[in-house]
Amino acid sequence: MYSIDMVNNKGGLHMWKRFVAIGDSFTEGIGDEVEGIALKSWVDHFVQLCENDIEYANFAKRGLVTKEIRSQQLEKALTFNPDLVSLIAGANDVLKGRWNHHAYKNDMKFMIDTLSKTGADIIIANLPDFTVRLPFSSEKKQVLKEQLLEANEVILSLSREYKLHYVDFWNHHLVNDNTLWSTDLIHPNSKGYVKVAELIYSSLSVHDSFKL
Repeated sequence: MYSIDMVNNKGGLHMWKRFVAIGDSFTEGIGDEVEGIALKSWVDHFVQLCENDIEYANFAKRGLVTKEIRSQQLEKALTFNPDLVSLIAGANDVLKGRWNHHAYKNDMKFMIDTLSKTGADIIIANLPDFTVRLPFSSEKKQVLKEQLLEANEVILSLSREYKLHYVDFWNHHLVNDNTLWSTDLIHPNSKGYVKVAELIYSSLSVHDSFKL
């Protein structure tokens, strides 16, 4: 049968056994339910896409800024002893008016460095452009967009430094597809989380191979 092999960030093929996700509401999975599609987090959909059995935990919690994700979820993630970790953070730092470039970079680097030392592979994603949908003034949208871009520069830099699995939400077409987003204009809906999971899953894929 055909299956998708995955590449770890050390350059070799790998099938992960223990997956943990940390972050905010985007990873927790809140949003509207689209008829015919149950509301689940992208984490749940991601695990269903994997052909091998994976033990997983989703510690993400709505409303948290990056500093709080570090203080409340990092130790839990380490205790789970994962070989694959997802870290998506920063949206609340911007949307709650608590953006601090230096603090964000320090918190993200600390978490990634700590997780990397365990040998786990790490998925990191940049932040989508929420401003395309939010009913704010052009001036406020510009401020938010600049802060999101600053966060994404940090994410890309750390991804390159630590050779992480990098997911590019900013440039993906799902950001502009309004059928994938909840009425709050910030969170994906149940259909959107399916697409998010598919994008993250595909970011780990390297090739199809024939397996007996």
